[in-house]
Amino acid sequence: MSSLTVKFVDFWPAFNIYDNKFIDALKSKFRVTSLSADDQTKPDLLFYSRCGIGNHYKYNDCVKIFYTGENDYPNFNECDYAISFHDIDVAGRNLRYPLYALETNQSETAIIDADAPESRDFCSLVMSHSAECDPRRIQIIDAVDSYRPLAYGGKFRNNVGGRVADKHQFLSRYKFNLALENSYLDGYVTEKIADAFLSATVPIYWGGKAALSDFNPASFINVADYDTLDSLVAGIARIDSDRALYLSYLNAPSRLADTVHDFDDRLASFLTGIATAPKIYRTNHGEMGNFYNLYSILHPLSRRRSFVKLSKLIGRILEPAYFKSR
Repeated sequence: MSSLTVKFVDFWPAFNIYDNKFIDALKSKFRVTSLSADDQTKPDLLFYSRCGIGNHYKYNDCVKIFYTGENDYPNFNECDYAISFHDIDVAGRNLRYPLYALETNQSETAIIDADAPESRDFCSLVMSHSAECDPRRIQIIDAVDSYRPLAYGGKFRNNVGGRVADKHQFLSRYKFNLALENSYLDGYVTEKIADAFLSATVPIYWGGKAALSDFNPASFINVADYDTLDSLVAGIARIDSDRALYLSYLNAPSRLADTVHDFDDRLASFLTGIATAPKIYRTNHGEMGNFYNLYSILHPLSRRRSFVKLSKLIGRILEPAYFKSR
């Protein structure tokens, strides 16, 4: 079995560089060593994400694999391969592998076995920020809240005495959970709906169409099935008041474990293929090189709060003049 070194940079602080599904995927064919952050050895494969100040720019002579858990598209001027939410081919250089697959084990099932789940309180929402989300998300929240008040367990509109420490335990106390993405994009399905399934509550889901193939449509309420917010609220009210109908959603298999298993198999095939025949697609020459040099300067700046505040201020100053000239 061949040896392989990997390194992880620009991931979120809680990410475990020694124990994760990327390493697990490679272990079937390689003896994998994960290099520490301060190890200056060039890795065979460099994994990087969207956090941090751009440490991946220090590595130009190894295969670079970008991972995103957000709705941004991979920048193939910077990476050789990407693992993202998007179902785009790019000559085999991208794999759709959602964040919920990275964070969910195949053996995980619902954590709650309630005696009378239909008697629980109405509906939960755990949300931190609203500033950058699609306005339709807030409209859905307001519409459902107007039918029956929601329990807000996150920073957004918190009304349960503070942000909840255990999300799954909190969600399990309610019949429904508002599992709303921050934007609507094909392929973009996050941990929100998976967390609801793992908490044995019925998701009220708004997001990418891929959820219909990732999971069993009979196991969640799909906001996109309703033409208006009024019809959505009427549909929720009908399910909420009909015990048998509610339990049909709750007891329908979500297919979460099977979906995660399939994604893990795809990840193993994708990464072992890269490691077996590694190829660097980037070049430091021509326009691609110009892009790379520009990003390597701007990205570290864009992660600094002072730069972001200055950029927003300039935008507010220039925006009226721009629209006046149109």
